[in-house]
Amino acid sequence: MTISVFKGIRVRGIAAAVPEQRVNNLTAHRFCPEETRRKIVELTGVTEYRKAPPTMCSSDLCEAAARKLLDDLDVDPATIDAVVFATMTPDYRIPSTACILQAKLDCTSESVAYDINMGCSGFVVGLYNACALINGAGLKRVLLLAGDTQTRLCHEEDKNVVFLMGDGGSACLVEVEEDRVNAIAAEIFTDGSRFDKLYVPAGGFRHPSSGSTRRVRQHPDGGMRADDNIYMDGMELFKFSSTDVVKSLRSFMEHEHLSAENVDFLILHQANKFMTDKIARKLSFGPEKVPYSLGTFGNTGSASIPLTIACEYDRVASSGTSRCLLCGFGVGLSWGIVDIDLGGIYCPPVIECA
Repeated sequence: MTISVFKGIRVRGIAAAVPEQRVNNLTAHRFCPEETRRKIVELTGVTEYRKAPPTMCSSDLCEAAARKLLDDLDVDPATIDAVVFATMTPDYRIPSTACILQAKLDCTSESVAYDINMGCSGFVVGLYNACALINGAGLKRVLLLAGDTQTRLCHEEDKNVVFLMGDGGSACLVEVEEDRVNAIAAEIFTDGSRFDKLYVPAGGFRHPSSGSTRRVRQHPDGGMRADDNIYMDGMELFKFSSTDVVKSLRSFMEHEHLSAENVDFLILHQANKFMTDKIARKLSFGPEKVPYSLGTFGNTGSASIPLTIACEYDRVASSGTSRCLLCGFGVGLSWGIVDIDLGGIYCPPVIECA
Protein backbone atom coordinates (compact mmCIF):
# COMPACT_ATOMS: atom_id res chain seq x y z
CA MET A 1 0.00 0.00 0.00
CA THR A 2 1.09 3.61 -0.58
CA ILE A 3 -0.69 5.40 2.25
CA SER A 4 0.81 8.84 2.90
CA VAL A 5 0.67 10.25 6.43
CA PHE A 6 0.78 14.02 6.94
CA LYS A 7 1.49 15.44 10.38
CA GLY A 8 1.05 18.88 11.92
CA ILE A 9 -1.64 19.95 9.43
CA ARG A 10 -5.23 21.01 9.93
CA VAL A 11 -8.17 22.02 7.78
CA ARG A 12 -9.22 25.33 9.32
CA GLY A 13 -12.38 25.93 7.31
CA ILE A 14 -14.48 25.04 4.28
CA ALA A 15 -16.90 27.25 2.35
CA ALA A 16 -19.12 26.33 -0.61
CA ALA A 17 -20.96 28.31 -3.27
CA VAL A 18 -23.65 27.37 -5.80
CA PRO A 19 -25.56 29.22 -8.54
CA GLU A 20 -28.98 30.61 -7.65
CA GLN A 21 -30.82 28.87 -10.50
CA ARG A 22 -32.51 25.62 -9.47
CA VAL A 23 -33.49 22.87 -11.89
CA ASN A 24 -36.19 20.50 -10.65
CA ASN A 25 -35.82 17.07 -12.21
CA LEU A 26 -39.49 16.28 -11.81
CA THR A 27 -40.68 19.29 -13.80
CA ALA A 28 -37.76 20.02 -16.16
CA HIS A 29 -36.36 17.76 -18.91
CA ARG A 30 -39.69 17.40 -20.69
CA PHE A 31 -38.02 15.33 -23.41
CA CYS A 32 -38.56 12.43 -20.97
CA PRO A 33 -42.08 11.26 -19.99
CA GLU A 34 -43.19 12.15 -16.47
CA GLU A 35 -43.02 8.53 -15.32
CA THR A 36 -39.41 8.24 -16.55
CA ARG A 37 -38.45 11.43 -14.74
CA ARG A 38 -39.99 10.14 -11.53
CA LYS A 39 -38.15 6.82 -11.76
CA ILE A 40 -34.79 8.53 -12.42
CA VAL A 41 -35.24 10.78 -9.39
CA GLU A 42 -36.19 7.80 -7.24
CA LEU A 43 -33.13 5.85 -8.37
CA THR A 44 -30.54 8.63 -8.23
CA GLY A 45 -31.85 10.59 -5.26
CA VAL A 46 -31.34 13.86 -7.15
CA THR A 47 -34.53 15.92 -6.93
CA GLU A 48 -32.90 19.15 -8.08
CA TYR A 49 -29.55 20.72 -8.86
CA ARG A 50 -28.07 24.17 -9.49
CA LYS A 51 -27.18 25.46 -12.95
CA ALA A 52 -24.77 28.30 -13.64
CA PRO A 53 -25.75 31.02 -16.14
CA PRO A 54 -23.65 31.27 -19.33
CA THR A 55 -21.44 34.02 -17.89
CA MET A 56 -20.56 32.13 -14.67
CA CYS A 57 -17.53 29.84 -14.45
CA SER A 58 -16.47 27.38 -11.78
CA SER A 59 -13.73 29.85 -10.82
CA ASP A 60 -16.39 32.46 -9.99
CA LEU A 61 -18.07 30.08 -7.57
CA CYS A 62 -14.74 29.18 -5.96
CA GLU A 63 -13.73 32.82 -5.74
CA ALA A 64 -16.96 33.65 -3.89
CA ALA A 65 -16.39 30.76 -1.48
CA ALA A 66 -12.76 31.77 -0.93
CA ARG A 67 -13.57 35.43 -0.25
CA LYS A 68 -16.19 34.46 2.30
CA LEU A 69 -13.88 31.97 4.02
CA LEU A 70 -10.86 34.28 4.17
CA ASP A 71 -12.93 37.27 5.31
CA ASP A 72 -14.73 35.34 8.03
CA LEU A 73 -11.49 33.83 9.32
CA ASP A 74 -9.68 37.19 9.02
CA VAL A 75 -6.93 35.65 6.90
CA ASP A 76 -4.73 38.01 4.90
CA PRO A 77 -4.43 36.72 1.28
CA ALA A 78 -0.75 37.70 1.43
CA THR A 79 -0.22 34.79 3.85
CA ILE A 80 -1.45 32.21 1.31
CA ASP A 81 1.55 30.23 0.06
CA ALA A 82 -0.28 28.25 -2.63
CA VAL A 83 -3.54 28.26 -4.56
CA VAL A 84 -4.51 24.80 -5.83
CA PHE A 85 -7.60 24.64 -8.06
CA ALA A 86 -9.24 21.27 -8.71
CA THR A 87 -11.52 21.50 -11.74
CA MET A 88 -12.33 19.95 -15.09
CA THR A 89 -14.04 23.14 -16.30
CA PRO A 90 -11.25 25.75 -16.37
CA ASP A 91 -11.67 29.29 -17.65
CA TYR A 92 -9.16 28.73 -20.48
CA ARG A 93 -7.07 25.94 -22.00
CA ILE A 94 -4.07 27.92 -20.83
CA PRO A 95 -3.11 29.25 -18.35
CA SER A 96 -4.10 27.32 -15.24
CA THR A 97 -7.13 29.05 -13.77
CA ALA A 98 -5.36 28.99 -10.39
CA CYS A 99 -3.09 31.73 -11.78
CA ILE A 100 -6.13 33.93 -12.44
CA LEU A 101 -7.57 33.19 -9.00
CA GLN A 102 -4.22 34.00 -7.37
CA ALA A 103 -4.46 37.51 -8.80
CA LYS A 104 -8.17 37.98 -8.13
CA LEU A 105 -7.77 36.96 -4.49
CA ASP A 106 -4.77 39.30 -4.02
CA CYS A 107 -2.32 36.55 -3.15
CA THR A 108 1.34 37.51 -3.60
CA SER A 109 3.42 36.66 -6.66
CA GLU A 110 5.50 34.38 -4.42
CA SER A 111 2.57 31.97 -4.06
CA VAL A 112 2.43 28.67 -5.94
CA ALA A 113 -0.61 28.31 -8.24
CA TYR A 114 -1.70 25.38 -10.39
CA ASP A 115 -4.75 23.39 -11.52
CA ILE A 116 -5.59 19.72 -10.98
CA ASN A 117 -7.88 18.09 -13.55
CA MET A 118 -9.20 15.00 -11.75
CA GLY A 119 -12.97 15.46 -11.89
CA CYS A 120 -14.84 13.65 -9.13
CA SER A 121 -11.61 12.82 -7.26
CA GLY A 122 -10.47 16.43 -7.44
CA PHE A 123 -11.04 17.46 -3.84
CA VAL A 124 -9.34 14.38 -2.39
CA VAL A 125 -6.38 14.68 -4.78
CA GLY A 126 -6.25 18.40 -4.08
CA LEU A 127 -6.17 17.81 -0.33
CA TYR A 128 -3.36 15.30 -0.86
CA ASN A 129 -1.45 17.96 -2.82
CA ALA A 130 -2.08 20.64 -0.20
CA CYS A 131 -0.74 18.40 2.57
CA ALA A 132 2.27 17.41 0.47
CA LEU A 133 3.10 21.07 -0.18
CA ILE A 134 3.06 21.74 3.54
CA ASN A 135 4.92 18.65 4.77
CA GLY A 136 7.20 18.30 1.76
CA ALA A 137 7.82 21.84 0.55
CA GLY A 138 7.62 23.69 3.85
CA LEU A 139 4.64 25.87 2.98
CA LYS A 140 2.47 27.13 5.83
CA ARG A 141 -0.92 27.81 4.30
CA VAL A 142 -2.61 26.43 1.17
CA LEU A 143 -5.93 27.51 -0.30
CA LEU A 144 -7.55 24.51 -1.97
CA LEU A 145 -10.33 25.44 -4.40
CA ALA A 146 -12.52 22.74 -5.95
CA GLY A 147 -15.40 23.33 -8.32
CA ASP A 148 -17.02 22.45 -11.62
CA THR A 149 -19.73 23.75 -13.91
CA GLN A 150 -20.56 20.30 -15.23
CA THR A 151 -23.88 21.32 -16.77
CA ARG A 152 -21.83 22.94 -19.57
CA LEU A 153 -20.52 19.50 -20.51
CA CYS A 154 -23.95 17.84 -20.71
CA HIS A 155 -26.25 17.77 -23.70
CA GLU A 156 -29.66 18.91 -22.49
CA GLU A 157 -31.35 15.73 -23.77
CA ASP A 158 -28.86 13.12 -22.57
CA LYS A 159 -30.90 11.37 -19.88
CA ASN A 160 -27.78 9.54 -18.67
CA VAL A 161 -26.19 12.69 -17.23
CA VAL A 162 -28.55 15.66 -17.34
CA PHE A 163 -30.55 14.52 -14.29
CA LEU A 164 -27.38 14.11 -12.22
CA MET A 165 -24.78 16.79 -12.82
CA GLY A 166 -24.92 20.17 -11.13
CA ASP A 167 -22.64 23.15 -10.66
CA GLY A 168 -20.80 24.19 -7.49
CA GLY A 169 -17.58 25.52 -6.03
CA SER A 170 -15.71 25.41 -2.75
CA ALA A 171 -12.75 26.74 -0.81
CA CYS A 172 -10.78 24.87 1.85
CA LEU A 173 -8.05 26.44 3.98
CA VAL A 174 -5.28 23.97 4.87
CA GLU A 175 -2.51 25.12 7.19
CA VAL A 176 0.23 24.17 9.61
CA GLU A 177 -0.64 23.33 13.21
CA GLU A 178 2.59 21.95 14.60
CA ASP A 179 1.19 20.55 17.85
CA ARG A 180 -1.78 18.85 16.21
CA VAL A 181 -2.21 15.30 17.51
CA ASN A 182 -4.31 13.76 14.71
CA ALA A 183 -2.45 13.11 11.47
CA ILE A 184 -4.06 13.07 8.01
CA ALA A 185 -3.71 9.80 6.08
CA ALA A 186 -4.38 9.57 2.35
CA GLU A 187 -4.15 7.10 -0.52
CA ILE A 188 -4.65 7.80 -4.24
CA PHE A 189 -5.41 5.31 -7.03
CA THR A 190 -5.55 5.52 -10.83
CA ASP A 191 -6.61 3.16 -13.62
CA GLY A 192 -6.16 4.99 -16.90
CA SER A 193 -7.02 1.87 -18.91
CA ARG A 194 -10.66 2.77 -18.27
CA PHE A 195 -10.42 6.50 -19.00
CA ASP A 196 -13.12 6.28 -21.67
CA LYS A 197 -15.84 5.21 -19.23
CA LEU A 198 -16.31 8.85 -18.21
CA TYR A 199 -14.91 11.48 -20.54
CA VAL A 200 -15.54 14.08 -23.23
CA PRO A 201 -14.48 12.34 -26.48
CA ALA A 202 -13.74 15.46 -28.53
CA GLY A 203 -12.47 18.98 -28.03
CA GLY A 204 -8.87 18.27 -27.04
CA PHE A 205 -5.83 17.91 -29.25
CA ARG A 206 -6.23 14.14 -29.69
CA HIS A 207 -9.67 14.62 -31.24
CA PRO A 208 -10.20 18.32 -32.00
CA SER A 209 -13.65 19.86 -32.05
CA SER A 210 -15.19 20.14 -35.50
CA GLY A 211 -18.54 20.32 -37.20
CA SER A 212 -18.71 16.54 -37.04
CA THR A 213 -17.94 16.32 -33.32
CA ARG A 214 -20.57 18.97 -32.57
CA ARG A 215 -23.31 17.04 -34.37
CA VAL A 216 -25.88 15.70 -31.91
CA ARG A 217 -27.12 12.13 -32.44
CA GLN A 218 -28.71 9.35 -30.46
CA HIS A 219 -26.26 6.78 -29.10
CA PRO A 220 -26.78 3.06 -28.35
CA ASP A 221 -27.21 3.85 -24.64
CA GLY A 222 -30.25 6.00 -25.50
CA GLY A 223 -28.55 9.32 -24.80
CA MET A 224 -28.68 12.28 -27.16
CA ARG A 225 -25.31 14.04 -27.34
CA ALA A 226 -22.39 15.16 -29.48
CA ASP A 227 -18.81 14.02 -29.08
CA ASP A 228 -18.13 17.42 -27.54
CA ASN A 229 -20.44 16.48 -24.64
CA ILE A 230 -19.61 14.32 -21.65
CA TYR A 231 -20.14 10.57 -21.94
CA MET A 232 -20.71 8.34 -18.93
CA ASP A 233 -20.92 4.55 -18.95
CA GLY A 234 -23.19 4.27 -15.93
CA MET A 235 -23.09 0.50 -15.63
CA GLU A 236 -19.27 0.33 -15.72
CA LEU A 237 -18.98 3.14 -13.19
CA PHE A 238 -21.38 1.35 -10.88
CA LYS A 239 -19.24 -1.80 -11.13
CA PHE A 240 -16.11 0.28 -10.52
CA SER A 241 -17.52 1.97 -7.42
CA SER A 242 -18.97 -1.20 -5.91
CA THR A 243 -15.80 -3.25 -6.49
CA ASP A 244 -12.55 -1.24 -6.84
CA VAL A 245 -13.62 1.65 -4.61
CA VAL A 246 -15.07 -0.63 -1.92
CA LYS A 247 -12.00 -2.89 -2.00
CA SER A 248 -9.66 0.08 -1.59
CA LEU A 249 -11.74 1.57 1.21
CA ARG A 250 -11.86 -1.75 3.04
CA SER A 251 -8.10 -2.25 2.71
CA PHE A 252 -7.39 1.32 3.81
CA MET A 253 -9.64 0.93 6.84
CA GLU A 254 -7.97 -2.31 7.85
CA HIS A 255 -4.52 -0.75 7.54
CA GLU A 256 -5.54 2.29 9.60
CA HIS A 257 -7.52 0.19 12.12
CA LEU A 258 -10.77 1.91 11.18
CA SER A 259 -14.29 0.55 11.29
CA ALA A 260 -17.86 1.78 10.97
CA GLU A 261 -17.84 2.02 14.77
CA ASN A 262 -14.82 4.31 15.24
CA VAL A 263 -15.35 6.49 12.14
CA ASP A 264 -17.87 9.26 12.74
CA PHE A 265 -18.77 9.93 9.10
CA LEU A 266 -18.17 8.40 5.67
CA ILE A 267 -18.32 11.31 3.21
CA LEU A 268 -18.48 10.04 -0.35
CA HIS A 269 -18.41 11.78 -3.70
CA GLN A 270 -22.05 12.47 -4.50
CA ALA A 271 -22.32 10.31 -7.63
CA ASN A 272 -25.89 9.09 -7.12
CA LYS A 273 -27.69 7.71 -4.09
CA PHE A 274 -28.04 4.16 -5.38
CA MET A 275 -24.29 3.96 -5.90
CA THR A 276 -23.22 5.58 -2.63
CA ASP A 277 -25.77 3.63 -0.58
CA LYS A 278 -24.26 0.45 -2.04
CA ILE A 279 -20.74 1.47 -0.98
CA ALA A 280 -21.90 2.37 2.52
CA ARG A 281 -23.78 -0.92 3.00
CA LYS A 282 -20.79 -2.98 1.88
CA LEU A 283 -18.68 -1.22 4.52
CA SER A 284 -21.38 -1.56 7.22
CA PHE A 285 -21.99 2.18 7.60
CA GLY A 286 -25.52 3.07 8.67
CA PRO A 287 -27.35 5.97 6.97
CA GLU A 288 -26.83 8.20 10.02
CA LYS A 289 -23.09 8.20 9.24
CA VAL A 290 -23.33 8.91 5.50
CA PRO A 291 -24.29 12.55 4.83
CA TYR A 292 -25.71 13.69 1.49
CA SER A 293 -26.00 16.91 -0.49
CA LEU A 294 -26.99 15.44 -3.86
CA GLY A 295 -30.74 15.58 -3.22
CA THR A 296 -30.71 19.36 -3.62
CA PHE A 297 -27.40 19.99 -5.43
CA GLY A 298 -26.82 16.88 -7.55
CA ASN A 299 -23.39 15.55 -8.49
CA THR A 300 -21.18 18.65 -8.34
CA GLY A 301 -17.95 16.92 -9.39
CA SER A 302 -14.89 18.07 -7.46
CA ALA A 303 -17.06 20.26 -5.19
CA SER A 304 -19.29 17.43 -3.98
CA ILE A 305 -17.36 16.42 -0.84
CA PRO A 306 -16.70 19.95 0.52
CA LEU A 307 -20.25 20.99 -0.41
CA THR A 308 -21.60 18.03 1.55
CA ILE A 309 -19.46 18.99 4.55
CA ALA A 310 -20.73 22.58 4.37
CA CYS A 311 -24.36 21.46 4.01
CA GLU A 312 -24.10 19.04 6.93
CA TYR A 313 -21.75 21.13 9.05
CA ASP A 314 -23.87 21.08 12.23
CA ARG A 315 -23.92 17.30 12.16
CA VAL A 316 -20.50 16.52 10.68
CA ALA A 317 -17.96 19.07 11.81
CA SER A 318 -19.27 21.44 14.47
CA SER A 319 -18.15 19.27 17.42
CA GLY A 320 -14.65 19.19 18.87
CA THR A 321 -13.72 15.87 17.25
CA SER A 322 -15.14 14.31 14.12
CA ARG A 323 -13.18 11.52 12.44
CA CYS A 324 -14.19 11.46 8.79
CA LEU A 325 -13.35 9.14 5.95
CA LEU A 326 -13.49 11.01 2.63
CA CYS A 327 -13.62 9.19 -0.69
CA GLY A 328 -13.75 10.68 -4.18
CA PHE A 329 -14.01 8.53 -7.30
CA GLY A 330 -14.71 8.84 -11.01
CA VAL A 331 -12.95 10.57 -13.91
CA GLY A 332 -9.65 8.98 -14.82
CA LEU A 333 -10.64 6.47 -13.67
CA SER A 334 -9.30 7.70 -10.36
CA TRP A 335 -10.19 7.37 -6.72
CA GLY A 336 -8.77 8.51 -3.42
CA ILE A 337 -9.30 8.17 0.32
CA VAL A 338 -8.51 10.55 3.18
CA ASP A 339 -8.74 9.88 6.93
CA ILE A 340 -9.07 13.25 8.66
CA ASP A 341 -10.44 14.89 11.80
CA LEU A 342 -12.79 17.71 10.74
CA GLY A 343 -14.04 18.51 14.23
CA GLY A 344 -14.39 22.21 14.99
CA ILE A 345 -13.58 23.55 11.53
CA TYR A 346 -15.34 26.71 10.35
CA CYS A 347 -18.09 26.40 7.74
CA PRO A 348 -20.36 29.33 6.78
CA PRO A 349 -23.78 28.66 5.22
CA VAL A 350 -23.66 27.72 1.53
CA ILE A 351 -23.41 30.88 -0.63
CA GLU A 352 -25.80 31.48 -3.54
CA CYS A 353 -24.32 33.34 -6.52
CA ALA A 354 -26.36 35.24 -9.08
